[in-house]
Amino acid sequence: MCSNQKKKIETGLLFGSFNPIHIGHLALANYIKEFGDFFEIFFIVTPQNPFKNSTDLADENHRLNMVQIALNNQEGYFASDIEFTMPRPSYTCDTLKFLSQKMPEREFTLITGTDNLLEIERWKNSKEITNNYKIMVYPRPGYKTTQKPPYPNISYITAPVFEISSTLIRNSIKEKKRIPWLLPTGVYDYIDNHNLYRE
Repeated sequence: MCSNQKKKIETGLLFGSFNPIHIGHLALANYIKEFGDFFEIFFIVTPQNPFKNSTDLADENHRLNMVQIALNNQEGYFASDIEFTMPRPSYTCDTLKFLSQKMPEREFTLITGTDNLLEIERWKNSKEITNNYKIMVYPRPGYKTTQKPPYPNISYITAPVFEISSTLIRNSIKEKKRIPWLLPTGVYDYIDNHNLYRE
């Protein structure tokens, strides 16, 4: 007997402050999309992470603009401002629930690093996340994964490890270093033109 149920669109969710987005973010997303068999990847720009200091955050609209510039309309990659209109700080469980209700035709997988996996039980409604959503974990420098994922919905992907960080980018700009090749095309000029991360 044939099922009339339509297969859902496999969508990976890469959350981040993207302060700023850099080539490591793009390379990671590219690898995960192709080798994780996703149809598309959403870059969820987070206005305020409850676990991070927000004093050095560039304005959220600047960060969204930089993600859009970086993605450059590449097929299958999208910048999302979904959390801009939601309560702050941003909680992953709330965003996942909102997206699932708004886009029922998609199957969402949370993409996160091994560093965040170690903290997952501190997340708001963590059990709701681990019970109801797939989570794909990529390696992060200095963090090892256990041999067996701690929850059935979690899987590991052996993505390349990138040593570039947004903190490195910001500190380099403060020190007046020219680092255009660590940033996607157009993003370095955007930072320069808007005088971001200078102080």
